[in-house]
Amino acid sequence: MAKTLQYEGIKPEAFDQMKSKLKSFGLDLRENSGGFSEKGVSGKYNYSPENESLVLDELSVGFPASMMLSLDSLQQRMTEIVVQYGGRPKQ
Repeated sequence: MAKTLQYEGIKPEAFDQMKSKLKSFGLDLRENSGGFSEKGVSGKYNYSPENESLVLDELSVGFPASMMLSLDSLQQRMTEIVVQYGGRPKQ
């Protein structure tokens, strides 16, 4: 089952730093919006610098990532990274 995550308060500089951090985990976000599919983790993303918001849509975990990571643990990890860079989950 795919999931949608929404975050706010992410400044453009912080988003650039987050992209570098996520790349070290194998998720390469090249632009402000697009899709990714790496090692079983897939989804779409849209970052709005004007609204300082990030939406991760159709987030899913398949093989081989599912051997070590669930969708819930991926959500928790993503939220930790966003908070680390000054963002917060959208209420």
